[in-house]
Amino acid sequence: DGFLFADQDVIFTYQGRYAVYLICQLLNIGSSDEIILPAYNCGAEVDPFVWMGAKVIFYRIDNRAAIDKEDIISRVTPATKLIYVTHFFGWPQEIGDLAEWCKERDIFLVEDCALALFSKGSRNNTIGRIGDAAIYSFVKSLPVPDGGALVFKNKDIWDEKKIFRPPEQRNIFFNSLPLLKKRFMNNNKFWQRYDFTRKLLNKSWLKRSLDESCQIEREMPKSNYFDARQIDWTISRLSKGILCKTDPQKIVEIRRNNYRHLSNAIRNIPAIQLLYDNLPEDVCPLALPVYVKERNFWSNLLEDKGILVGGWPSYHRGFDWTEYPEARRLKNNLITLPVHQYLGVHHMEYIAEYVESAAEEYGNNYSR
Repeated sequence: DGFLFADQDVIFTYQGRYAVYLICQLLNIGSSDEIILPAYNCGAEVDPFVWMGAKVIFYRIDNRAAIDKEDIISRVTPATKLIYVTHFFGWPQEIGDLAEWCKERDIFLVEDCALALFSKGSRNNTIGRIGDAAIYSFVKSLPVPDGGALVFKNKDIWDEKKIFRPPEQRNIFFNSLPLLKKRFMNNNKFWQRYDFTRKLLNKSWLKRSLDESCQIEREMPKSNYFDARQIDWTISRLSKGILCKTDPQKIVEIRRNNYRHLSNAIRNIPAIQLLYDNLPEDVCPLALPVYVKERNFWSNLLEDKGILVGGWPSYHRGFDWTEYPEARRLKNNLITLPVHQYLGVHHMEYIAEYVESAAEEYGNNYSR
């Protein structure tokens, strides 16, 4: 645990969502409490609060994925127990003033660092260290089958008697399959040359939990929902071993280099718009997020070329999203292009080539 958290108190969990659950436990969050979360979310961080019976209230995220502090404050009531802030794609949210505001009102502030594992923030290593607690999910950044963490400031609120057990072997095995596939795809250029083998490798190796139809606003997959059977699981020995061998400095260097190369290659393509105009010095990008029109068209075309795009196109059931047009735009029109540490400049050139090809095939300029 020394590679990131040597000077902090950390609890390792099976996934990031179970770190969220631990916060609910520690704060005795229940049906009388209100939780304020960003409207742009993957749903997995929302469900533990729903499962605990709390009232979840979303706040506005703007078109550049930045929090709206005024909107957050306007939604606070005497029942508000926790405010949740996510550092999207590795870029830091500016929350210094918000942290002071929360402290004065005894509101617990949580930083979600699942997408910002190796970023330090704009003021000397501040990501994950301003709020009362920070959530991590290692599967977002590293080739591990599982692993999350809860890091908190006040060690006194934690019951050290709580016992965790390792995850079941079958879960470790099935979670490892997509990692093996990605490694195979990255290391074997020969199979990428042919449409048939590209499509074969790009198919899910596991049964999909929900119908992946072409509808835009579909429900999030069942795998994103909270599973109470995994509450007391910890990180697997396999994942922890990989963490111990991780070289953060090397990862940051490769990802930043890949991001710069790819963003420079595609930034002038009229059919797309970069989410961020620049790459700040202390940011380790998780991916390169870009706005497109008709997200399904782009993701299908690029994935047919073996380019695994990401994003959060699905929605947690039970919430009304009409009040959050910016979050819906981020979900419906944003894709993320890979820049991770197992890719190199030649991969960025390959991705850029097919992004340009997709833009020509789409044949319609993107405009704000």
